[in-house]
Amino acid sequence: MAGLARRSGIWLAALGVVLVLPWIFSSGFAITTLNQMGVLIIFSLAYNMLLGQGGMLSFGHAVYFGLAGYSVAHVLNGIGAGTLPYVPVSLLPLVGGLVGLLFGIPIGFVSTRRAGTVFAMISLGFAEMMTALTLILVVFFNGEEGVQTDRWAGPEPFGITYGPDVQVYYLIAAWCLLATLAMYALTRTPFGRMTNAVRDNPERVQFIGYSTHRVRWLAFVLSSFFAGMAGALHALNVEHVGFETVGVGQSGLVLFMVWIGGARAFIGPIFGAVVIAFLNSNLSGITEAWLLYLGIIFMT
Repeated sequence: MAGLARRSGIWLAALGVVLVLPWIFSSGFAITTLNQMGVLIIFSLAYNMLLGQGGMLSFGHAVYFGLAGYSVAHVLNGIGAGTLPYVPVSLLPLVGGLVGLLFGIPIGFVSTRRAGTVFAMISLGFAEMMTALTLILVVFFNGEEGVQTDRWAGPEPFGITYGPDVQVYYLIAAWCLLATLAMYALTRTPFGRMTNAVRDNPERVQFIGYSTHRVRWLAFVLSSFFAGMAGALHALNVEHVGFETVGVGQSGLVLFMVWIGGARAFIGPIFGAVVIAFLNSNLSGITEAWLLYLGIIFMT
């Protein structure tokens, strides 16, 4: 009971912090940075379901992030044009999650049949293939220009248009808290423990009768769902999705976030995402080579 009360207190404190942050940091620049932090927190935690929990190093997890972003951008444009039925903007992160899930099922089935270096190389291959497709399937990806969208689509319930950045902040914050809580809860389940066991000793897991492939596959699919959710929120936040969102660079960035914070601690990727979002917002205006300096830090 004491442990449950302590954990409940932590989550309530997190909720309180999320509610008051826009009042403390009220400038447009600060709200934009906070929005980016929320998106990257979900993405980094989703990636850590593979790396930290399952021991799977992926160089292509941005595929699900980017595909969900593109899909949600097209859904928004379809709603605005009247060619698609209305879907509340607040529920579009679920649409993104389902897109990530849809692509994660077949790709994960193939990728997770092997672990270690083979898995990493397969994920890299899918990332490179998807980057090439962004220039080939122009109808969907619109080439290097990407897809522009407008989150002011459809009715405005309770006067919420998601035009002001602060309204988008609360949308991202709500989904960030829900996704973080869900991913934390997964680590406390028997499946979460089994994922750790596959990471640490796959031979013993097979010996007691469990399929390591199925465990890795399910972890991959769940991770793809949350990565898709992050991609949808990214599309809503910046109202543009470009080819770089599915590329190796974005996958390397999420790996870097997890590495900064630490893969074995649940809170580690959260810390890494906050650091990267802060540096991106503050250093990118000073120098375009800020990623170069991050790479040097990574190598040292």
